[in-house]
Amino acid sequence: MSIINKIFENVLFTSFTSTLIALILLLIRYFFKSKINMRLNQVLLSVIILKFCLVIVPESSISIFNLLPQFNTENTISESLTIIPESIESQQNPRYSIEKHTHSDYNKELEENTYDANDNVGTRNVAISMKDILSVIWLSGFLIILIGACILQWRFNNRLKLCMEIDNNNVLNIVDKCKTTLGVKRDVKLYMENRFKSPFIIGFFTPRIYIPEQLIKIETEDLEHIIMHEVAHYKRKDSIYNILSIIAISINWFNPLIWKMSSIIRSDIELACDSYVLDKLGEDNAVSYGKSMLAVARIIITGNKQLGLACYFSNSKKQLERRITMISKFKENTYKFTAATLSAALLFGGVVFTNPVKAKQQDPQLKYVNEDGKDLIENILNTTGYKTYTSLDRLLEDVDFNIMIPEYIPQDDYRLCSYAFMPQENKVKLHYSNRNNGKGFWFVVNISPTDPEEFLAKKDTIVDKQSKIIGGIKGEVITTSGPYIYKNFVFKKDGINYVIEYKKIYKDSNEVHGELPLSEVEKMIKSLKSPEEIETDKFVDSDAVKYIYNLKDMKKARDMIGFDFKLPMDTYFGDYSNITYDEDMKYISYNCSGDFNIDQRPVAPYYYDQFVKYGKFEMADAEKPWFDKMEGKWENINGRKVLKEIDSYELEEGQTEPDKNIDYTWYDNDIYYSIGYYVPEGKEVSIDIENVMKHLMDSKSFDEIIQDEK
Repeated sequence: MSIINKIFENVLFTSFTSTLIALILLLIRYFFKSKINMRLNQVLLSVIILKFCLVIVPESSISIFNLLPQFNTENTISESLTIIPESIESQQNPRYSIEKHTHSDYNKELEENTYDANDNVGTRNVAISMKDILSVIWLSGFLIILIGACILQWRFNNRLKLCMEIDNNNVLNIVDKCKTTLGVKRDVKLYMENRFKSPFIIGFFTPRIYIPEQLIKIETEDLEHIIMHEVAHYKRKDSIYNILSIIAISINWFNPLIWKMSSIIRSDIELACDSYVLDKLGEDNAVSYGKSMLAVARIIITGNKQLGLACYFSNSKKQLERRITMISKFKENTYKFTAATLSAALLFGGVVFTNPVKAKQQDPQLKYVNEDGKDLIENILNTTGYKTYTSLDRLLEDVDFNIMIPEYIPQDDYRLCSYAFMPQENKVKLHYSNRNNGKGFWFVVNISPTDPEEFLAKKDTIVDKQSKIIGGIKGEVITTSGPYIYKNFVFKKDGINYVIEYKKIYKDSNEVHGELPLSEVEKMIKSLKSPEEIETDKFVDSDAVKYIYNLKDMKKARDMIGFDFKLPMDTYFGDYSNITYDEDMKYISYNCSGDFNIDQRPVAPYYYDQFVKYGKFEMADAEKPWFDKMEGKWENINGRKVLKEIDSYELEEGQTEPDKNIDYTWYDNDIYYSIGYYVPEGKEVSIDIENVMKHLMDSKSFDEIIQDEK
């Protein structure tokens, strides 16, 4: 239901904005109808119809709706960031965090402020909001109209099959002449049927003209004008407007204006088509063309007692009068676009076709746990399906399947340095690294129903496979080849697939990058135990930052770092791709979409402190593994003294300009705040730091948010 509700909200918004523009345009038409180019007039209306059709419309800073107060974008980062390249968005681990992070073990128990998510669950499940009711009503109307239109079209097509194709050479010669005049190359067939009230053309790829039987016998010149008018409809692709009208009415059936707009645009199509034909025939033929229209109208009225309602003489006698008036006043080149009218059409489309850049507001209804079961931290995080943990206990809190863990840690100074869980793949991954040389291997626990070979083949090509028994476990040694050559021991235990990557070889040089003796692999296999049987305290990585994935993690971080911090709960800075903290260095960091980072800490960052003391940055070579140049200057922003730091990376092969990091750091109420972003080679990326700083400082702190929720 939430998806339908969201679509319905978008429909209401689009229908509302489209209605405003349509009313303005109708007023302009009323007062200046004689001054507006006929073709431009139709194009402008078509833009409105198309806008009615789209549920999702792009945002634009030139949208006219930015003028409305509720769409003010002064406080949005979407306007602040000039360019955020895709290359930045794809990076999840920015290189500009250059401090060495260390951690000590912690054993402090977190006092949990538990929220009973089961309270009133029954009420939530049965409650139906007014939005749900209106969404269902709208969807029902949409389906009824759309399905009804399809049924009517199907019945109409069946009726067309009964029509007789015209093979009269004189008439066919007229068709060919009209095609040549209008530049139509496709074959156009002609059919006759006495039950139709007026002529029309149908078919996008195989055009077919249907003419009432009584019109075949009229004067040759009149018949030529009729056929040319219909061929002109095909040349101009007017059937597209009919399709758009049906879609717009189906989506916005509750809006009376869309029905009126659809009628108006059909009338304008006929006028524009007449103008197009006359532009091809020349101003001298306008009188004869008008007489042909009157002759046809007279025959139709006499034969059917009323004006036809098909596309040729649409709507009413008043519409026919408009057409005759336009024909009588026709001047050459009135159909053609001038540079001015084309520019006006493009500008109009950009102004009204796009939505405003919406201001991102904080949600006053923020709760500990939402209706979808997510707590307030899970709700603002946009994880990529790969979660990293620094302790086994924390990993096991998120894993909902039974796994076994090797209690034995290999010799030669290996350590279990990282833990990962991929919810979408239902897979746990443990990484062991050698402290001395950095060489390591991955130990993967995979519960995927797919065969382990499929898992390995996703990364590389399987080149060899041999059966082998290690530690009493029957499995296979599978060799894969890609940029590296890997040796993997694959086996299954209690329905769980295990893959130990025990050897890694450089493919080009055949040099061994990392290798674990099979004797150590055997010890790991024999030490497999359930998490309840092993001491998980030793499975803690004290040298890595800790990741935050839910409210419990955030509360623990608050206790560990010992200070309150700003926590914007809206999407002003984009989605949070990850939130981390360091209990030793006492800081918390938000990595937002587009590699936009926010750091907060009670102690001055090293380079900030250095610049305060010396007015410059001084580093030993060992302290700048990536940066070739560091520059800084003081700026006054929002009444605060801010250090702007520009760090340039060493040039890589093929680069002419360095990649850069730009950081803004300031001090406020005992806390140092840093906002930074990454600038790839040669890109112009800037930030409206005034609004960004203001939004961060105006945001509530974590303690304030928790207090508000109690």
